[in-house]
Amino acid sequence: MNRSFPLYPSARALRRRVREDGPKSAGRYVAGRLRAQFHERKQHLVVEKDLSEIAVPARRGAIRVEPLERRHLPALRELNREREDLTGDVRFAGDVDQGYGAFVAFRGEELAGCYWWADGSMPPHRELDTIALGLELDDGDVYGTDFYVLERHRAGGTAADFLFQIETTLREHGFERLWGTVEDVNRSARWTYAARGYRERWAVGSTRVLRRWRHRVETIETERDGVPA
Repeated sequence: MNRSFPLYPSARALRRRVREDGPKSAGRYVAGRLRAQFHERKQHLVVEKDLSEIAVPARRGAIRVEPLERRHLPALRELNREREDLTGDVRFAGDVDQGYGAFVAFRGEELAGCYWWADGSMPPHRELDTIALGLELDDGDVYGTDFYVLERHRAGGTAADFLFQIETTLREHGFERLWGTVEDVNRSARWTYAARGYRERWAVGSTRVLRRWRHRVETIETERDGVPA
């Protein structure tokens, strides 16, 4: 996979599980992470957005969005710490070097989220060979990834507002279709994408045995987990 998460829970993640879900749920989480040291399976859904149809969200998140620059990288470390992304700092620095585009969102003076994008004129993005398997970027296409909003800033329509500003800016750059991926188990993100007009196109199943990942395109149902495609 393109990201590396710890196979064991951090103390911070475990405390949050106990606080939010109780000790039994935290115990199941620990057991799951231990099993994941040997075998893990994930499924991502490839989503598509027609940038000629951009609706203004009903609730705006009171955020400021600007293009990411190298000077923003230190502030992104907290974001990577929250989602336990062990390779995020190195990956983001490398993506700047590769020339990929990105946006950062601020609430007040605090960095609240980020979003990366690539088009066909840039070096082929690593995810096109893994979690976005089968996707080829044509003229007018753009691929978005690493979309994340800090948990403490998610209320009040922040994610939808962030996507709205991203979509609008990318359309102003001349793009016509925005592609991305979302984990099938991430129901809140899937609802956000569905509300923004994204359509789930196909699935990519990823299986890890020890440290080796295998990926394959899979069929997708018209409705999954109550989230319309």
